[in-house]
Amino acid sequence: MSVPDLAPLGPARCRALLASVPLGRLAFVRDGRPEVRPVNFTVADDAIWLRSGRNSWADRLDGQPVTFEADAYDPGGHTGWSVIVTGTATLATDVETVAAQLGAGLRSWAPPPRDRLLRIGVDRIEGRRLALRPDADDATESGAP
Repeated sequence: MSVPDLAPLGPARCRALLASVPLGRLAFVRDGRPEVRPVNFTVADDAIWLRSGRNSWADRLDGQPVTFEADAYDPGGHTGWSVIVTGTATLATDVETVAAQLGAGLRSWAPPPRDRLLRIGVDRIEGRRLALRPDADDATESGAP
């Protein structure tokens, strides 16, 4: 029987793994209560970027602390990884930044319009990998069978 191995991941590996998946979860506090939203995102310039609509929950996050999490797993192999980012959310309003990020493949699965851009600066990033053997490879970490 294999023994699980839970190993911490360094910041560079965490960023690479985040860039390998299109969907994560954004956690924040709204009206004194915790909320979590599934979001499409990209990683660029030491930040997490996501799109939202005008007058949405994202507008209220400008300047607020948030937590972002993404992961992947192989249910058959009982392996996977998780990365957690804490930082401050900022609505990007600079035209060049918005144009560059919206044109960088950042697509929302939610219905349009999604013309707001939220940047989550990375204050802290940490991750861990769960493997059934110490020699887990990148295919295991990416969730590939």
